[in-house]
Amino acid sequence: MINLNRSKIVGSIGTLFSGSVVAQAMTALALLLTARQLSAEIYGKYAACIAIASLSSIFFSLGLDIWLLREGGKETHRLPELAGSVLGIKVVLGVIWMILFTLLAPLLKQETYPVSLIRWSVLLIWLDTLLATALTGFKSALLNKIPAILEASADFIWFGLTILLIVLGTQIPESYLQIRVLVSCVALIVALLFLNRVVGMHFDREVTMHALKSVFPFATSEFLGMVTLRADVVIIGLTLGEYATGIYSPAVGLINMALLVPMAVYNVMVPVLGNLFKNHPQQADKTSKRTIILLLAIGILLALVFLVGSPLVVLILGDTYQPSVEILKILSLVLLFKCVSFAMAAIMVATDKQAKRTIVQAVAAGVNILLNLAIVQILGVKGVAGVYVVTEIILLAGYTWVVWHKR
Repeated sequence: MINLNRSKIVGSIGTLFSGSVVAQAMTALALLLTARQLSAEIYGKYAACIAIASLSSIFFSLGLDIWLLREGGKETHRLPELAGSVLGIKVVLGVIWMILFTLLAPLLKQETYPVSLIRWSVLLIWLDTLLATALTGFKSALLNKIPAILEASADFIWFGLTILLIVLGTQIPESYLQIRVLVSCVALIVALLFLNRVVGMHFDREVTMHALKSVFPFATSEFLGMVTLRADVVIIGLTLGEYATGIYSPAVGLINMALLVPMAVYNVMVPVLGNLFKNHPQQADKTSKRTIILLLAIGILLALVFLVGSPLVVLILGDTYQPSVEILKILSLVLLFKCVSFAMAAIMVATDKQAKRTIVQAVAAGVNILLNLAIVQILGVKGVAGVYVVTEIILLAGYTWVVWHKR
């Protein structure tokens, strides 16, 4: 049973929030310095390979982390079986995914998606996805200190190794992927050891079958969410090439890293709200409204910070990345809408409205792809950035309707 007193909830949010801020800062600096060292063209290949591997990872991730977060919050006594079974599914399907993706890699446009980068990107995404599941095991029981420390430590080490490669004058993109793979591998091993010791891990056939039967709306939701986060980079890579990808990726990467902050609140509130809606419905309504207000305030703050601070990108990356400043200004609006969407999404997951959420995501993802394909050759990367903002407005409007309709 989760302890749901206010101090426990606030403490959990504070712990994950502080860890996310540190992780976000280290990740952002590592990516920006990597972009500066590699040049726009080479960094475009680096970012494009990670984006396409991430987009296809739904084959084995299946949205299981959100399912685990909700189910673990409702029934913490079953957490060892839930966590162990989800990890088992991801390991098996992930290995199959890596083999298939590696075999198909030569069929991709090699100017933008070289095989050597694809192979390392695939391994990185697999490790990161397993790590996310291990950390979700802690978060579903509100044991947030361990994942906060692990995430911050891993990103700090990645940042340090990035600095080392830059000092050594390394301009081989594979090297920057290799250090990320190394850090993720070590972090995964440590996370699994702690998870087994603190929570426990047991593979259970019945839980596995239940997860696979229940996962469709979660898998669909995660895939559609990835479309809104990653499809823009993939489309730019396929149509405009590596330079345009290199200009766009630092800006959108910073925005997506900033989303770790509202994600910290989301990861706490999903198990909390799931438990409250099941056992204390009136308190759940009050907590839902407070969550919306909190994330709205965070969204306004983040949007202002990125809007005002966007010129700093050129100081860090150099004059080559001047176009990234205008892109970042446009994308700063994403943070405002996305933060509130996180609040609505937490309520939907907690109230078993995942299927309706998926419908909204499908509409938004469809609009995203169609608009991007229609304007990418005409308006370029600025147009793609504008489509991202429009997509988030559609998502927020749809989520709000689902949450408040027939409440």
